[in-house]
Amino acid sequence: MPQSPLTSTPLVAARVADLLGALSPRYRIEVHPTLDSTSTELKRRAAAGAAGAIDGLVIAAETQSAGRGRHGRAWVDQPGGSLLFSLGWHAPVAATGLAGLSLAVGVAVCAALERQGIARVQLKWPNDLLHRHCKLGGILVETLNPAAVAVDVIIGVGINVHLDEAVRDAVSAPVIDLAAAGWAGERNALLAAILQELAPALERFAREGFHPFRAGWLARHALQQRNVTIWSSGHEIAAGKAIDIDDDGALLLQTPSGVRRFLSGELTLRPE
Repeated sequence: MPQSPLTSTPLVAARVADLLGALSPRYRIEVHPTLDSTSTELKRRAAAGAAGAIDGLVIAAETQSAGRGRHGRAWVDQPGGSLLFSLGWHAPVAATGLAGLSLAVGVAVCAALERQGIARVQLKWPNDLLHRHCKLGGILVETLNPAAVAVDVIIGVGINVHLDEAVRDAVSAPVIDLAAAGWAGERNALLAAILQELAPALERFAREGFHPFRAGWLARHALQQRNVTIWSSGHEIAAGKAIDIDDDGALLLQTPSGVRRFLSGELTLRPE
């Protein structure tokens, strides 16, 4: 079967650097044919170097053998069919100042997708990218030295670009890819666009925290003012209406017993 035009253009580090223009010195980009996980590779690099060694290092892969989502879930992809990368950031703040970072990253990624002409991408708390109510991608943020004054952070991003039907069927939740969303671009440009959005977003987050991203996040939240259930480890822990997000990125849920605040969990829609 011939390759899709979207998957036939390989990721090329030099091409991404060219597209970054003046921002190119901010990043060191590597592209690998296959890795167990781009985030795991960044962890290895961090362990082998000094604090801050991974700052600005972008590890991308055409496919992953052990890609990870939240709570250790496997990330399913096919070679060349996704944009899979992790970015190292030496955050000049303590771990306590990173609350809401994954949500801020979500806003930046959505802005980049919108600049690429991909309209109506939404976010689902805490870290899913949605299109037409199906999962388009996800974000996973991990900290490596939480006791330090400045923290090494790994920001992992996975976006479905063009997945075969068999791959989509292997995922337990409904998924969608950029091809189905009508995008006909190429992944080098998409990676460059996301990195262009992340550079100023991370700088602003370091200065001001999540607050300046809050309105943009709420405007894109797919389940805002909807009746939802929140789960933890497969168990229902609360149900109510998703009414807000606070400056720590915590979900505020209106329940029969009052407003409750959650920093983690899984969100599903309840019948209206």
